[in-house]
Amino acid sequence: MIQGIYTASMGMTPLMQKQDQVANNLANINTTGYKQSGLFVKTYQKYLSNDLLQPFANRQIKADEVYIDYSEGPMRQTNNSLDLFLKGSGFFTVMTPEGVQYTRNGNFGLSPEGFLVTSDGSKVMGTEGFIRVERDLPIYISEKGEVIQKGESKGVLKIADFQKPYKMERMGESRMRPLLPENPEIVSAGYSVRQGYLEGSNVDIIKNMVQMISAYRNFEADQKALHAQDETLDKAVNQVGRIS
Repeated sequence: MIQGIYTASMGMTPLMQKQDQVANNLANINTTGYKQSGLFVKTYQKYLSNDLLQPFANRQIKADEVYIDYSEGPMRQTNNSLDLFLKGSGFFTVMTPEGVQYTRNGNFGLSPEGFLVTSDGSKVMGTEGFIRVERDLPIYISEKGEVIQKGESKGVLKIADFQKPYKMERMGESRMRPLLPENPEIVSAGYSVRQGYLEGSNVDIIKNMVQMISAYRNFEADQKALHAQDETLDKAVNQVGRIS
C-alpha cells in the first residue's frame, strides 16, 4: 500500500512540470519569435519490469527532456524598416552582457550612436562586427541581410545556424545559447530576410489547451488514487485486528 502511495505521488510530479510548460507557452502567445516547448516522460514500464527499479521510497519519476519546437512562426507585417523576419533556417546573432546569443526576434531599433540593437539594447552582430548606420537616413535591408543606406553597404547581418537537431537553452528575451561543444555554430545556407515583418510565436493554442486539460485530469486521477491508498492504509493500521 505504501508503494501505491509513492507510485501515485510520483506520477503527479511530471504532470506538474507539464502544466508549467504549457502555462509558459500560453503566456508567450504574443511574444515575438517565441518557440513553444514540451516534455518527454519515460513510461513506468522500465521501472515495473525490474524489481530493483520499481518506483518506491527514494525513487522519483521526472521528465526526461524539455524540448523546444523550432518550427517557423507566422509572419506578421509591421511596415517598420527595422523589423525583420528571418525565413528559413538560422538565427540573428546578438551580443549581450552574458556573451553571444541567438534569436528569431527581429524587432530591432537604433541606439543613440546609430548601432542596430535589440529592444533591450543588445547590439546586433554583422559578419564583420556591429552594424552602424545614420539615424536620419532611410534603411534598406536585402534578403541576404545586407544593410544599405544611400546605395552604400553598412554591413551584412550575421545569420548563424547549428547542426540539427538543435541543442540549445533558453536565455530569456526570446534568445538562446547553444550547448557547446556538441552544437557548434555553422553558416546558414537556406534563409532570406524580409524587411517590415516580424515572426510571431509558434505556440499552437488549441494543442496547448488540450494538453493543459489532459494534464489536469490525469493529476486529479492520481490525487484520487493517492487518497484511496491513504484511506486503505488508515483502516489497515487503525481498524484491522482491533479488539472490541
